[in-house]
Amino acid sequence: MQVTLFAVHCAGCINYLIADRYPDPARTWIGAAHPDFREDGLWVRYVTCLYWSITTMTTTGYGDLHAQNAREMLFGISYMLFNLWLTAYLIGNMTNLVVHSTSRTRDFRDMVQAATEFAARNQLPRQIEEQMLNHICLRFKAEGLKQQDTLDILPKAMRSSISLYLFFPVVQGAYLFRGVSPSFIQQLVTEMAAEYFAPKEDIILQNEYPSDLHLLVTGEVDIVAFLDGTEQVYGKATEGGLLGEIGVLCNKPQPFTFRTTKLSQVLRISRPKLMDIIQENAEDGEIIRINLEQVNV
Repeated sequence: MQVTLFAVHCAGCINYLIADRYPDPARTWIGAAHPDFREDGLWVRYVTCLYWSITTMTTTGYGDLHAQNAREMLFGISYMLFNLWLTAYLIGNMTNLVVHSTSRTRDFRDMVQAATEFAARNQLPRQIEEQMLNHICLRFKAEGLKQQDTLDILPKAMRSSISLYLFFPVVQGAYLFRGVSPSFIQQLVTEMAAEYFAPKEDIILQNEYPSDLHLLVTGEVDIVAFLDGTEQVYGKATEGGLLGEIGVLCNKPQPFTFRTTKLSQVLRISRPKLMDIIQENAEDGEIIRINLEQVNV
């Protein structure tokens, strides 16, 4: 729309300039209809120029204002050729937008239908089906939030700089890493990946063997345990909280299930990478062991 209005404005002004500079005002597109057009107010002349420009661009051509000399004819030819290109450009852009939006919506519907059919075919519990659908909806709505996809296309040095700027304070504030060296935090952050989880989605399951350490950046997580078939909430993890550190560091099954209560962003680092960094930094590893024992005595 802005491109179209700019083109209409410029064409109208240029065509008026041609008429104003022509030796015989009566033989101009505006002078033939308004012999004393120079005496009209500025607003009246501007509206007249816009009227000619828009009717020419839309190929309406009422005939009340038209070229009267060779200069105006040449400009009219150039303007109409430009209109052909502009129309093709606008239609092409609108088509791309519609096709892209339609394809995304179609893919989303197909994924929802496939997940629903899968849940029905395997008679999955309603809770698991809702988690599947919530995750699909989150992927569809939060495509612009996929930081890791954006970071992956950048050079490693640039990725590291961005990750340190975004997540260094959060990781440094976690209880497990209090007192460790800045270089240790830097190594951790550069190996972490950011993910989003929908509400009521399980990040870690009880009795699951450890594979990743998670750090909650934003959002809230319930700490849940199942005893005698009954689900009990033992606490909540908030921003800056660690998830599953006992299982990862002690190499034993996770004692709790961690379930989001709202949209949450989580940093994740695999256990092998974490243990490699700890082994390379023995002093920091001892600090981590002490921090873990103090909190989980």
